[in-house]
Amino acid sequence: MNGWFGSYDKLSMSRIFAAEVLFLDIDAQNSQVIFVGDSPNDAPMFSFFNNSCGVANIRAFENDLDLLPTWVASGSGGAGFCEIANILLESRKKEK
Repeated sequence: MNGWFGSYDKLSMSRIFAAEVLFLDIDAQNSQVIFVGDSPNDAPMFSFFNNSCGVANIRAFENDLDLLPTWVASGSGGAGFCEIANILLESRKKEK
């Protein structure tokens, strides 16, 4: 279940969190951020972030989303997240 009071969404709250906690301007630093999601309420994030990823279960919502993530993992849920994290970690090793 996902619920909230007010006119919040993940993107507006991510802007606040990034600025106040991480000291990032996600508008200016968009290309340095990767977002991973799994459901229709992640649509604003998929639309905003250049580097948006989804786990495999996002495919169940393909017809409900205006825009899918840039890349979708083969694994669902936590396995998909781990797949994405491992790809990122491996790419960092190759850069060094």
